[in-house]
Amino acid sequence: KFLCMNYGMQVGGDVTPQSLAPLGIQAYELTESCAQIMPRAETTLADVYNDLLNLGRIFDVQARAEALVAQMRRSVSEVQASVAGKSSPRVFLYDSGEDRPMTAGRLAIPQALISAAGGQNVMGDVAASWTHVNWESVVQSNPEVIVIVDYGEVSAAQKQHFLESNPTLQSVDAIRNRRYVVLPYVAVTPGIDNVAAIETLAAAFHDVTR
Repeated sequence: KFLCMNYGMQVGGDVTPQSLAPLGIQAYELTESCAQIMPRAETTLADVYNDLLNLGRIFDVQARAEALVAQMRRSVSEVQASVAGKSSPRVFLYDSGEDRPMTAGRLAIPQALISAAGGQNVMGDVAASWTHVNWESVVQSNPEVIVIVDYGEVSAAQKQHFLESNPTLQSVDAIRNRRYVVLPYVAVTPGIDNVAAIETLAAAFHDVTR
């Protein structure tokens, strides 16, 4: 079974590696999600690559996993080369929430995605994975681009409308200039869709395409 902390599995919840073990079910936890239960360094794309390689070994498709990771590395390198030397826009990722926004700190994979695309995560100094912050910190950081995560019952369009109607945010550059990037949930969680996310972000940040 493939599990992730806070992606369906909760510390102290009913479904954990420990609760599954007596049933003969072995669980693999994504590296990124370990930040929910133990101290770890900033999340990087190497964590995604290592997870994919580990899964390749687990399911006896190691050669396919190695080829996939090699292609992902090449694609990311091409994007990084295309944005090298360009200015790094300030970026805020908006997942959800109205009273307090859910966003990605430096221990969540969007930190690596934004960086690879040539941007700067304004919450990169927050030593957390997926976490809540306050709107005042968003205003203070003044992002130039807002990434909206599209999933669940609240659509990306509804999230954008909320941001634009929130009086607290009217001075934010991204709101004033209506610079938004919409990414699906699967693209901002660790996996093979991360490359497409980086390409989309780079195009939005710097108007570059591969």
